[in-house]
Amino acid sequence: MSEEQQTAGRGLGVASLVTGILSLITIQFIIISTVLAIMSIIFGIISLKQGKNGIAKAGVAIGLVTIGITIALYLFIEVLDVSLFTIPEWYR
Repeated sequence: MSEEQQTAGRGLGVASLVTGILSLITIQFIIISTVLAIMSIIFGIISLKQGKNGIAKAGVAIGLVTIGITIALYLFIEVLDVSLFTIPEWYR
């Protein structure tokens, strides 16, 4: 494997990690977070196919965790119709 291919794989691994972290930061915005998590997974998989890279594995893991949390939040807020900003009747 040439030096240029290893550098490209490392760059995509870093991109995977950065987009994964950004997806966690923007988790309250469901669409943005999901898009960033999917980008993180795609960049990580491409980087892993080019060579073994721990940063790419971390990016893929963060992307998968973010998608799981986003799906759970969506189900909790939208499907169960739970409002996070109201005071329950029993608390008053």
